[in-house]
Amino acid sequence: VSTQSTGDCIIPSPAQDKLILSTNLCKKYSVDVKSGILSCSVPACCIPGIEDQRIYKFSEHKECYALATNSGVSICKWDNIVSSPGSIESDTSFYSVDWIGDNIIAGGDCGKLIEIDGSTGAKVNNYIAHSGSINVVRRRDQNTFVTAGFDGICRIWDRRSKEVEQQFTPSSWQQAKRSKLGTHITCLDVWDDWVVCGGGPNLSLWYLKEESGIALLDMGDSIPSVVRFMQDSIVAAGNSPYLMHWGLSGKLKYKVTSKLEAVKDISVNTSVREQPVLLAAGTPSDINVFLDLGYLSHTVPFLV
Repeated sequence: VSTQSTGDCIIPSPAQDKLILSTNLCKKYSVDVKSGILSCSVPACCIPGIEDQRIYKFSEHKECYALATNSGVSICKWDNIVSSPGSIESDTSFYSVDWIGDNIIAGGDCGKLIEIDGSTGAKVNNYIAHSGSINVVRRRDQNTFVTAGFDGICRIWDRRSKEVEQQFTPSSWQQAKRSKLGTHITCLDVWDDWVVCGGGPNLSLWYLKEESGIALLDMGDSIPSVVRFMQDSIVAAGNSPYLMHWGLSGKLKYKVTSKLEAVKDISVNTSVREQPVLLAAGTPSDINVFLDLGYLSHTVPFLV
């Protein structure tokens, strides 16, 4: 059992009751969440073109997924065949990636934000995005997406015009401001006209039509690493063992203790069973499986 690897990102796979986990040791795994059995493991270095890379984030779409790595963006198929050889923008570290339609939006170092044709790997657009690294990119709808990062600004973009539709700075809201922790944004999620984000500033919920903070989701001195809208709740976690569940009003519903020292990513699957399953990955590298989004059912030992 590895005590050195970290589960960095986790998503459902197209197969029923399976999840895909990527780690800082450049491996990705398929896990049966029903039995807790690690059914197969495929080193990412077996995929041509992404040797010696750290995978920071990946996002799935139809039969493909996109990898944001420390040496560019790679596009792969679920059968592990690279659809475009090598990496795109291989001289840049990318920290976040998401699909918008059949294209990929990726953000990385020095405020670099690019749009890629998901079928060919060709770069479609460059954006002048942020003054520092982009930590998170999230799709809003077929034409708009949200970015945030080191400069502490959240921007909503229209991919048709390549222009910023709207922007706000969470640390400017006095209730969310945490001066000693900085202004950078580490995580964000978007649902319709609602954005939840945090990092140096405390986690906060924003309504885009009012351009103001609506609710403070207090995490104390913890820095959140991931936040998600899930059903009628907001779930967040960070550099502590806790997964915190808030209502959309900002009221804390409950706090669940994982068996992780820190949580790096979470994912939820409600499509294949009546009982929704929440998955958490982080440090150490065991995967925590929660039933009904809050009951810790079992952990999946992570072998390397």
